[in-house]
Amino acid sequence: MKKIIPVAVAAATLFAAPAFAQSANFAGPRVGATVGFADDDFLGTETFTYGANVGYDFDLGNAVVGVTGEYQDSDDTGRDLSIVARAGAPVGSKALVYGLAGYTNLGSGTGFSLDGARVGAGVEVAVTPNVFLNLEQRYSNYEAGVDGFQTVAGLGFRF
Repeated sequence: MKKIIPVAVAAATLFAAPAFAQSANFAGPRVGATVGFADDDFLGTETFTYGANVGYDFDLGNAVVGVTGEYQDSDDTGRDLSIVARAGAPVGSKALVYGLAGYTNLGSGTGFSLDGARVGAGVEVAVTPNVFLNLEQRYSNYEAGVDGFQTVAGLGFRF
């Protein structure tokens, strides 16, 4: 199942990218939704996770910097709130490769929560001037020695 998400993102990109000719705009406000897997090891597939995010990016010419706030949830790992900065570079006219780092908070229905740090990397591909797909791999290190990985694919809209 963990191979289905990257293959689906790649296929959608290959078939949808020719739909517009101009370069993608990676600046401004954006919203998105993600689905994927969370686990305690790299490229884990232990539990399904889903979420929503909102962000804003600044195009600096050869670089893009921005901030993202996200709510992610899973029946097994609980909810995960994060705010991360991201910085990347355009690749070609329709793709952005980026890294991310920031704060995350893991909570459960039993009332406990753990603060932590998140790092990761991803790629965003414009499908139309306002619609994009992305794929991210994230690592979070929380208090009390708890850590986790997320592999998520997303669909978003840029205003």
